Amino acid sequence: MTTTSNAKNIAEKIQSFAMGFIGSMFIALGFSYFSEQASYRIPRILLPIYNLLGNVGLAIGLLILGAILLFASYSKFKRNARRPTAILIILPLFVIFSLVMTHLFENKGKNDTGQLNPTNQKSHNTDSIKEETRPTLDNVQANEYLDQVERIVQEMSKSKAQKDDKAFEQLESQHFELTSKLSNIIPDLSKTDKYPAFAHYNAYLANKINKMRGL
Repeated sequence: MTTTSNAKNIAEKIQSFAMGFIGSMFIALGFSYFSEQASYRIPRILLPIYNLLGNVGLAIGLLILGAILLFASYSKFKRNARRPTAILIILPLFVIFSLVMTHLFENKGKNDTGQLNPTNQKSHNTDSIKEETRPTLDNVQANEYLDQVERIVQEMSKSKAQKDDKAFEQLESQHFELTSKLSNIIPDLSKTDKYPAFAHYNAYLANKINKMRGL
């Protein structure tokens, strides 16, 4: 009985370490995703947030999810260890390690991009958001949705240039109301191979809106 109990405690501790490591990676990715990336590692649970709010929403979601996992890791370890102090030392080390690794991979990716295509890298530095090509979709609702978002982006840009705060706020409200249509679009579109392109382009438009909003 004691052997079984000890084995269970060890298994629970290992699970807590795994949860802590995953949580620390989410924290590190969350901090890095506040700036635009060429690609994103998106947990399925956060995909709707990415579609709605772009990389900023994804970053915040990862930070929250990471914090939840770190707390769950601590709680699980505390329940199965006589000295929970160890996890308080290990979790910060996980976070530091994850931040360092994320930073190293980011720098490597930037260096590789610059070496392979210095012209595009220079262009990307001069533009706040890299232009994306709208995907060709067979879904009528999805096309109408993108038409509306593109219109809002254009009108927001004009309102911001003219410093028309009232018009800008109205457009913000329109965009917020428009996103409710995603609940009708995504279920069908996610079953097709066009969904990743739609999600990426929608996030691109959301990023443009967020930048105009100062996020």
